[in-house]
Amino acid sequence: MKPRLIIDTDIGTDVDDLWTLAMLPGLSDVQLDAITLVYGDTRARAQLAVTACDAMGLKAPIHRGCEKPLSDKEILWAGYEGTGVPDITETSYSATHAVDALITQAAQSPNTLDVVAIGPLTNIATAIQRHSPFAHTLHHISVMGGEFKVGWPEHNFSSDVIATKIVLESGIAMTIMPLDQTLRLVLNRSDVEAIASAHPIGPLMAAEAEKFWRWLTVIVPSATGHSSAAHDPAALLALVEPTLFEFKPMHVEISEKGQVRGVPDTSSPIQVVTDFDVNAVRSRLLTLLGVTEGL
Repeated sequence: MKPRLIIDTDIGTDVDDLWTLAMLPGLSDVQLDAITLVYGDTRARAQLAVTACDAMGLKAPIHRGCEKPLSDKEILWAGYEGTGVPDITETSYSATHAVDALITQAAQSPNTLDVVAIGPLTNIATAIQRHSPFAHTLHHISVMGGEFKVGWPEHNFSSDVIATKIVLESGIAMTIMPLDQTLRLVLNRSDVEAIASAHPIGPLMAAEAEKFWRWLTVIVPSATGHSSAAHDPAALLALVEPTLFEFKPMHVEISEKGQVRGVPDTSSPIQVVTDFDVNAVRSRLLTLLGVTEGL
């Protein structure tokens, strides 16, 4: 039986969520059970996910989830999410709420379902609150979130601190791919151009990258305007190809402002990525996105 997978995503702002979905056709040993949307306008996010999956031939159901953080923190919304994508308003998705889908899928075959959580953790936390067996029926969660070196309040964790705390304290076996590691994995315009000519949704990814890069230069003065980190793809790779990474078991706590603190703890169900071979991971990512020449 292939490993079962759900991608829980806030696709539509940073292009890295789309990069993550685009990796899936190359992962033949993984069974995609569903894609669940979280944070803000999940209708726009779902439509983009459906558009991308249809173009790639991915048949998994797509479910809208929680739009409002448990913490009531204001949504960070760039404003271009879902705009300019051909035929996006013609797409359709499942009527089942993402939280219900997560609970149902986990219960169908306990301890076989992995979740790659690459947005705020509101859907996961709500499933834990709504159905107490949920935390015990999941096999593993691979999370993109947190920052363990400088003390920055990373977006996914700080967008819903209450949800993050619930998930960290749930006892679920978990891998955290933190910002201090993902910032080392960067794709630039030449990479995106190569992907655009090699992948079925390459042109869509290129267009979404340009939108994100323009917006990023406004909110991050140091941004180049022609590159960004592949945060979310790293979380998927850490799950499906763990030999590319180094991990350390930690007890992890989060502050009210979204800053995390990790203390080494061999009894913890949480492992944090602490290092990886940048060239090897970057090469594998580009291969999964269709680029083989020049690697």
